[in-house]
Amino acid sequence: MDLVLSQKSDKPIYTQIYEQIAAQIMNGELAAGEKLPPIRTVAVTLRVSVIPVKQAWEQLEREGFISTAAGRGTFVSELAHHEISGKRSAAAEELLSSALNSCRDMGLSLEEVLEIIKSKWQSD
Repeated sequence: MDLVLSQKSDKPIYTQIYEQIAAQIMNGELAAGEKLPPIRTVAVTLRVSVIPVKQAWEQLEREGFISTAAGRGTFVSELAHHEISGKRSAAAEELLSSALNSCRDMGLSLEEVLEIIKSKWQSD
């Protein structure tokens, strides 16, 4: 599990942690059944309070990405393919929503936006 936090980000620390772990689960970097390190260990490693790590863990658990077994630890949940696909789509929609609204506000047409997306997709 690799996490990189930015103090300059507008996003709260717990959101950065949540989003990175969720992405790692959705793209297969963190496999179903894989044990996550304890909250305190993650907090020490990231040099943050336990509170944002705990908040991230709680959100991940609420959304079905992880589950906690008392006395055993926290593990990546077994997500069915359709569940992962749905979560990826929802995350992509959320990320793209504000960007598309900004493009619309700038007066860009759908065709212009699609061309920009295609160009960036191929160059990255």
